[in-house]
Amino acid sequence: MDAKNRNYYAFLWHATFYALTATFTEINTVLPSLVVKVGGGTIQIGFLTAIMVGTPIAGQLFFASYLHLQPRKRGFLLLGVGLRISALASVALVLLAAESFTSASLITIVFILMFIFSLSGTFSGVSYTDILGKSLAVEQRNRFFVNRQILTSVAFLISAPVSRWVLGYSSYPYNYVYMFGLAAGLLFIAFWGFWAIDEPEVQPSRERHSFLQVLQAIPRHLHDNPSLRRYIFLINLTGFGLTLMPFYVAYASQHYGLTGEQIGNYLMVQIAGMILSNLVWGQYVKKFGFRGVVQGCIGCGALLPLLVLVLSGMPLPVFLAVFFLMGVAISARKIAFEGLLIEITTNTNRALYKGIVGATSLTTALFPLVAGGLILWIGYSPVFLLVSILVASAWFTVAGIIPESDV
Repeated sequence: MDAKNRNYYAFLWHATFYALTATFTEINTVLPSLVVKVGGGTIQIGFLTAIMVGTPIAGQLFFASYLHLQPRKRGFLLLGVGLRISALASVALVLLAAESFTSASLITIVFILMFIFSLSGTFSGVSYTDILGKSLAVEQRNRFFVNRQILTSVAFLISAPVSRWVLGYSSYPYNYVYMFGLAAGLLFIAFWGFWAIDEPEVQPSRERHSFLQVLQAIPRHLHDNPSLRRYIFLINLTGFGLTLMPFYVAYASQHYGLTGEQIGNYLMVQIAGMILSNLVWGQYVKKFGFRGVVQGCIGCGALLPLLVLVLSGMPLPVFLAVFFLMGVAISARKIAFEGLLIEITTNTNRALYKGIVGATSLTTALFPLVAGGLILWIGYSPVFLLVSILVASAWFTVAGIIPESDV
């Protein structure tokens, strides 16, 4: 087998087992439910969400400026994945001894370990994108992304019922010990896909955009590119809805309790929404383009907080519609937002614009910290209503985002 084919199957190997791992540590259901079980509330959920979502934004800018100059990045990729495995395994071990810790100590330790997990994921993610681009033949790339999506969907279909069974079969903390232990083990299997990669050595350009250079370039590029400016408004306004999602588990726990079986149901319904809506959004993007799917995402994101409030008094099977719609919204975001950014950039400015978008995504990084305090201060309903309005207002930014080919 030549190097290109070997790399092709190695990346698919990793993608499949990483998808299994992601289900067992899902950010909108598994992690917030763990915080509630440990004894935390909305403040702690907001802090954890900020760690998981905000850390990659800052980390990408710092790591990219360093890794850009390295001719080989496989070692950094393996280091990042190894740190992630260690972090997940450590969470499982800490939870196994949960009775030895106070709630505050346990939450603090878990947060530190998930920070390591998130930061090392950013470290390895920068390397992954570069290695993937230079390790596959051009004609392999489209086939890879299609097959990766198929295998990922199959992995979700397998892991969702397994997660539901694990969460419902054992009591706390052992169900979470098994979840994080399984995640660490599956990521260890995925690790060997990267180990098998034969990375070509490519001498990088000596030009780079450091964190400070990106910050200094922001005002000029925002002035010169109205589409980029509107895209940043879009990211920030819809970011309110994205980072509010983990709080729905805490809200549901006040009305329905929080058993392992319920958490498993939330996760399974969310994944069902993601998988089924992939088929719809796939057809939608062919007809209306990425902007059409973004508008669909905005509609779902604006409706979601209202649906939570309306259905909270209904029987639990009815309330599960919230998590189904959550999966639909997440799927639309994954499909359309990066595609829309690619459309409004060129090969010469794409890396810089991606850095600018990351540096200006303040909502995604900071709102989880604010949301927890706001909910304690004024309650769930005002915060949910406010977020619905903010997300809906993103609709007016989409029309002004014009692809480069249309300019």
